[in-house]
Amino acid sequence: MFKRITELFKSKKAEPKASTTTLADLPVWLDAEEQTCISLRSEQFIDSREVIEKARQDILQLLAEFGKEDSTPEPMHPKVEQVNRHNLPQFKHKVEDALDVEFSDDDEAYYQQVAELINSCFKAYRGPGRYLHHLYADEVKVFRQLMDQIGKELNLLTEAIKNSRIRLNRIDAVREGIKQVQGAEDELAEINTIRKEMDEKRSERVRRKDDLSHDRDVYASSHEYQEYADALAAFEDEKRRSLELFETLDALVRTALPIWRRALRIVQDEKRKGEDKHLDGLIQMATLQQYADPEFVHLVKTTSEEIFKSIASDAIPLKNSFEKSLFVNADSYVDQMTGAVALWRNAEEKCQHDHDILASHAAAEKHSSFETAILDLEREIKHIDEESGKLEGRVHHLEREKEKAASIINDEMKELSGGEIIVAGIAGEGV
Repeated sequence: MFKRITELFKSKKAEPKASTTTLADLPVWLDAEEQTCISLRSEQFIDSREVIEKARQDILQLLAEFGKEDSTPEPMHPKVEQVNRHNLPQFKHKVEDALDVEFSDDDEAYYQQVAELINSCFKAYRGPGRYLHHLYADEVKVFRQLMDQIGKELNLLTEAIKNSRIRLNRIDAVREGIKQVQGAEDELAEINTIRKEMDEKRSERVRRKDDLSHDRDVYASSHEYQEYADALAAFEDEKRRSLELFETLDALVRTALPIWRRALRIVQDEKRKGEDKHLDGLIQMATLQQYADPEFVHLVKTTSEEIFKSIASDAIPLKNSFEKSLFVNADSYVDQMTGAVALWRNAEEKCQHDHDILASHAAAEKHSSFETAILDLEREIKHIDEESGKLEGRVHHLEREKEKAASIINDEMKELSGGEIIVAGIAGEGV
């Protein structure tokens, strides 16, 4: 009987004709298989429960026989009596405690209780009961036989527990696989909805961008914008001229700086504080390119006399053609420096004036609004594309998870059904 029931848990070797079921119908089949598995295991436990319970009662009855006067007719040696007096009560107490258990109706819990019972009884036997076989050989022999009987039943239950655990774990694995497949499918459906909305949103943004680009191009051919474009081109020319004048001025300043620094060292050595302050201020403003400050021109003029005194006395020698061209005489030097400043400042003022006119031109705001709106739409389209890319990555991940879960379902179902059932409608079916 026990062997026949155990064989029901094992996979069949014959190749049966396979039938097909769906993922939706699978939970019902799994529930039925789980109940069948538990029922078969419980059937296997019925006989063992009876045998174990009878053995437990026999052990309790046996314990009552330990230590009776007629069981040891011969007088005991004092040491033997001492061992009997101390160890027998401890042994009986520990075994009785181990046997004092209310067995669970749950097979798994019952199995653990029996295993603990055996372990506790043998601990008692190896502890305080280790000398009792000298005094109570027959009783100890019966005790060992009863414990062996319980142990044999536990071994039978171990096989049933192992087989049922394997099958129940397979059932749980299929359930978890179903949960993963359904979860992935639900999320994929949600992603498809989101993706559709994003596609519609992107198409609408592209359409608006194309319309704005067309309107911008149409407006760019209007008389109003052409007038603005001509003014803008003139402004760009003025900016280039201003930059060229600045570079010319800056080149003069770079030529003059070594002369100014040598003049500063001379007046510092001679401790002339006034000239020292003026030259130092001029050098600082030149270093910071503060050419637009009126103080810069003032310092160029006020320091020129001191500089040319040093040049005339050969205290400051002119070393190259650029210095010689700039420092011809005081008037020429001042005219070149201040003239360069004036030309650049006038060009800058003209640029600012043209810029203000352009900024107030009707076409400027209108054209800028086109560009801003188009740029905003391009950013939105780029953001949508980035989010779509993330969704594609998530879809790829979910598809892989579905494949893994489907493979687990098929593998476990092949073992559970002995190859009789194939789950249709999932990735990896028939694997």
